[in-house]
Amino acid sequence: MSTEFTFVVEKNCPICGKSTRVVKVKSRLVATQVDNDYCCHYRDFEPYRYHIWVCEHCGFAADEKVFLTALPMSKRELMGNALVEKNVHFDFHEERDVPDGIASVKLAIFCAEVLKAPLARMAGITLRLAWIYRLSGNRDKEKIYLEKALNLYIRSLETERYPIDTLTDSMVMYLIGALYADLGVRDKAVLYLSRLVEEKNRSPVANDKLYRDARRLWQAVREGTADSVDGTEPEAKAEQAAREKASAPAKKEAPVKKKSGFSRWFS
Repeated sequence: MSTEFTFVVEKNCPICGKSTRVVKVKSRLVATQVDNDYCCHYRDFEPYRYHIWVCEHCGFAADEKVFLTALPMSKRELMGNALVEKNVHFDFHEERDVPDGIASVKLAIFCAEVLKAPLARMAGITLRLAWIYRLSGNRDKEKIYLEKALNLYIRSLETERYPIDTLTDSMVMYLIGALYADLGVRDKAVLYLSRLVEEKNRSPVANDKLYRDARRLWQAVREGTADSVDGTEPEAKAEQAAREKASAPAKKEAPVKKKSGFSRWFS
């Protein structure tokens, strides 16, 4: 079973050990825009709703890498007991709407908290939740989770040793600056981004793209033009979105599906 952008595979859940269906996203996505915090906008599809795999038996939720990582028995029992206590149930659907996408990420945050995951990893999950709200047009909720992700990244930078997963301390410093910029806290955005710019000047060995992004955003924040740092003015973006909406073929009304159990608990 597959759609234009997704396909279903079966994997063993690391908590209950049962074979469960999970949805993977195909690689043929076309990016139309990348935001300052690296949220990608794709043509005709929103992959962040599918970033989290959820076991349809016990309700364990995590990204692919964590889901496929073997856990010690102590953590399996801890997580299994927490899911039973929460009484989480998941009705599998290959296509996720916005509420199910949001609920899956909130469930993953709950599981990460139970397993005491690194703060940097929890920040990344929370940031993706903010992106789902952003792409669905809910700015108020987006800001709430941007602030949560920001606080987690700051705590991580202060207390954790890097690298963590694929993150370095420089990447987290950039993300902190980008999130401050998006939340309108210009002085702190400039502070964190300037640290990266100064670090690049001191060390010739560095992630060139990251530091180019940091310098560009640093200059944009100082000039008050952070919204157009990706090279597209806000008015042009709005006009482009309007043209795409007008030219897009009418979508057939999706059949009403039963709301998944985890949506009821984590909506």
